[in-house]
Amino acid sequence: MILDSQEKEVLEVPLDAPPSYEASSSSLPPPAPSDTKRPLPLSTSAAASGSSLASSSVLKSPPVASPSWFSFASPTTRQVRGTVLGLVRDLVKLQPSDHSVVAISILKSCAEACASNGLSIADILQEKSVEGHTPLYWAIVKRPPESPEEPEGTDLLTTLLSLSSPLTPATTSDVRLACLLTSDQALFQRLRSSPEFAPLSATDEMLLDATIPPDDITVENVGGEAGQEGAFVVEFSVVRFQKRMLVSKSVVLDFIARGRMWRLGFHISTQEHRRGPPLPPGTWYASLMLLENSPPTWIDSRLLVPAPPETATVPPSDPGFASGLFGTGKARPRPTLSVRLKATEQLRSSGRPGHRNRIILALDGSESDGGLGGLQYAGCPYIGSDETLRARLEARLARPEADCVIC
Repeated sequence: MILDSQEKEVLEVPLDAPPSYEASSSSLPPPAPSDTKRPLPLSTSAAASGSSLASSSVLKSPPVASPSWFSFASPTTRQVRGTVLGLVRDLVKLQPSDHSVVAISILKSCAEACASNGLSIADILQEKSVEGHTPLYWAIVKRPPESPEEPEGTDLLTTLLSLSSPLTPATTSDVRLACLLTSDQALFQRLRSSPEFAPLSATDEMLLDATIPPDDITVENVGGEAGQEGAFVVEFSVVRFQKRMLVSKSVVLDFIARGRMWRLGFHISTQEHRRGPPLPPGTWYASLMLLENSPPTWIDSRLLVPAPPETATVPPSDPGFASGLFGTGKARPRPTLSVRLKATEQLRSSGRPGHRNRIILALDGSESDGGLGGLQYAGCPYIGSDETLRARLEARLARPEADCVIC
């Protein structure tokens, strides 16, 4: 077979050889024309237009309030708190005669300002912000012992107490200390009858209502004669005595006498009272103790329970064989129950190891309770028809003697 020269050249080309430059270049499409353009410079009119917009936007923007103007319009919480503390401090520095309606109005305005700024006026008034004590403390300390009762709503102490409610234990302790330092028993009892200072327990709140008066306590300092220094007498009445004892298991009476704060209590021993006396559960007992901030002292006292007027006499016995010989029986006065409460060592307000801080007497019907064990029985003739127990504590701050006549 004879091939021409052109076909011979084709056969001589290797199968894997790259294409020739001419073939590849001729097969590529022509380059597309470029659309990229240079940015044109801003004209003078456009620049002027932009500057005019910027200037107009600045003129139309609202003015920014200065810091001083903002503080005046909306006081910060810290400023309100500081202002209230300063005003309260100035109010308690005034003399009691200067406590007018204006001062009470200032306190109420402070309460409104605190409420508007998310502050608690009760928390602020309970801070020890005045020489390490609360404003309530100074209102009591500066109050004269014989201060007359002020009209409703014009008493600074009453207003402070109502705005501070509910009181914390620390504030209550501060108020009690102020009453103790001034020996103001009348004010202390007035505070004890207020729900802000001494709220009733849950059980007593169920048993007592607003129509029943609080327990009444009257203290009288007596003596002046030789051997009677530091003597005092406490007259008290306890409403619904038996029912409160059976339900609440405890009735306590706090009072101030001879520069000390005391607590006379009637209790029923329970298994839960691990710190109580070693008495069988269910045993009635009486106790006398010193409370906080009271200096130690000896005490010799006697608890007396007279019969109420309606049962002051014992009816005559039934007529019988003896009546024919000795005549009919006659009514005789019912004796006063009496039991001695004496300290075997000095009482202390804090229960240190090895020191007793209270006197305990079991009312279990034995001879040592002086007949007071009968107070636990229904129909006891020493409980009034109105369910009130009326009794008397006679005491003197001295080391007990063998034969002691108190008061």
